[in-house]
Amino acid sequence: MLVLQESCIDPLGSLVIYAPIDFPAIKSAINGEDSINIPILPSGFIISGDGRPGKLGSRASTSSSSKRTGGLLLMVAFQILLCTLSHSKQLNMESVATVNTLVSSTVQKIKADLDCSNVE
Repeated sequence: MLVLQESCIDPLGSLVIYAPIDFPAIKSAINGEDSINIPILPSGFIISGDGRPGKLGSRASTSSSSKRTGGLLLMVAFQILLCTLSHSKQLNMESVATVNTLVSSTVQKIKADLDCSNVE
């Protein structure tokens, strides 16, 4: 398994987009075979300011005595390939729990890396 990744930092924030790709599929594409059937399911996250004055952890200078610090917004997106759904067209609880664990653990790891794991 290989991971195709792109990242960017600009004044609006930072983003990381990635897609796991099956190694044999990439090898066949490199060898000139048709790549139309290679599933690329990008996932990723964006970290941007919340629009409040100041930077995270610093005091913003305002004319009033109340001072606020700016915060961060974390947006996470996943694309997940599911096998054909049952006739009821609903996800089973095991799939829902797996996705919930994936999203929760990803958010917790990002928060820990940003040293804001105690922030909800």
